[in-house]
Amino acid sequence: MSRLGGARIATLGLLAAASVGLWQALRLESWGFDGPGPGFFPQLMAGICVVLALIVLVFPGKAGETEGGDTEDAEATAETRRCFAIYAATLGLLAAGAMYAGFVVTTIAVTVVIVRFAERRSLTAALGYGVACAVIGLVCFGWLLRVDLPEGPIERAFYTFVH
Repeated sequence: MSRLGGARIATLGLLAAASVGLWQALRLESWGFDGPGPGFFPQLMAGICVVLALIVLVFPGKAGETEGGDTEDAEATAETRRCFAIYAATLGLLAAGAMYAGFVVTTIAVTVVIVRFAERRSLTAALGYGVACAVIGLVCFGWLLRVDLPEGPIERAFYTFVH
C-alpha cells in the first residue's frame, strides 16, 4: 500500500471518529443563559476535526519521497518513534499533573517537554510557549468561560484576584 493510500485510510478513520464524536456532542447543550454549556467545547473540537479530515481527504498532498533511500527512511522512522514516545510519555505527566499540580504547572510542564524534547526547540522558546498556553488557558477557559480546571495554588490565587 502506498503512503498516500495509507494516509487516506487514516483520514477516513479520523473522519469516522470525529463524525461520531460530533453526533454525540450535538446531543449536549451548547449554550445556556449563563454561558457555554457542557457541549460547547466537544462540539467545537469535533467540528474542527471533521473539517480538517475532509480537507485532508479532498487535498491529501503528495506522498513523502526521500532521495537518500533506506538510510533516510530508517532515520525518519527512528525520529518519528522518538517523538511519539515523548508525546505518549507526556500523557502520564498530564494525568499526574492534573491530579496534583494544577492547570498552570501541568500546562507549562507538558508544553516544555513537548516543545523542548519532541520538537527540539530551545528551552527559552519552550518556556515561552508553556507560559503563554497556561495564561491563555487560565484566562480564557478558567476565568471567562468558567470551565472547571484542575486547581493548585496558582489557580486559587488567580481566581481570588479576579473575582
